[in-house]
Amino acid sequence: MKRLILADIHANLPAFEAVMRDAPAVDEILFLGDIVGYGPHPAECVDLLRDLAPVAILGNHDAELLQRAQQTEWSNSPHCLWLRWTIERLSPEQIAYLQSLPTALQIQSGPASVTVIHQTPGRNYLRPSSNQEEVAEALHGVPGTLVYCGHVHRAMRFHLPGRELVCFPAVGQPRNRDPRAGYAIETDGHLDFRYVPYDTDATLQAIAAIPLPMSFATRWCQFVQTGYDAEWSRE
Repeated sequence: MKRLILADIHANLPAFEAVMRDAPAVDEILFLGDIVGYGPHPAECVDLLRDLAPVAILGNHDAELLQRAQQTEWSNSPHCLWLRWTIERLSPEQIAYLQSLPTALQIQSGPASVTVIHQTPGRNYLRPSSNQEEVAEALHGVPGTLVYCGHVHRAMRFHLPGRELVCFPAVGQPRNRDPRAGYAIETDGHLDFRYVPYDTDATLQAIAAIPLPMSFATRWCQFVQTGYDAEWSRE
């Protein structure tokens, strides 16, 4: 069984397309959530994901979009402006596709049963230096001995007594000081993290064309250019 594992595409179509060109033929595609948010191509990325027919779950940005899709009054905060801009670009059919996705599921990885979630409920972000107590807190209430998640935008593996948590790299907004698009190939339970360069200039130009406050757009452009931001990438 060969599986392509994607996470955190974040409406970055050039990165998404580069991964799909680079990835080998697989038996199944698993998507760990956050197809929208931050990036300039929400509709195009939803369409491409839907066409691939993956096993998929909802991310926190996807869920927020659905919660606010019918909202009529908005603040002028940069986050709300970007979210509203994203919602206005999605068709009812694209919204319906996101609504069809679960927030968690169970899959098989070789002989192991895997709990698939977007983010750990007990602790929002983990870092390479996170200790066992922090990882155990993050996994509080999550069933299973093997857990796959996205959300942290970098590849990490944590081992607890009788449990393992695997965090997957981001396709569309890396936070590991490497701007390449990340993904994983799982072959009979063995994971291979891979990274591929893509046309970051195309993404940067598309972000710059969105009518949003420059300071907000500049921060997301920094992630695209460097895979780094001082607030998120302390390690």
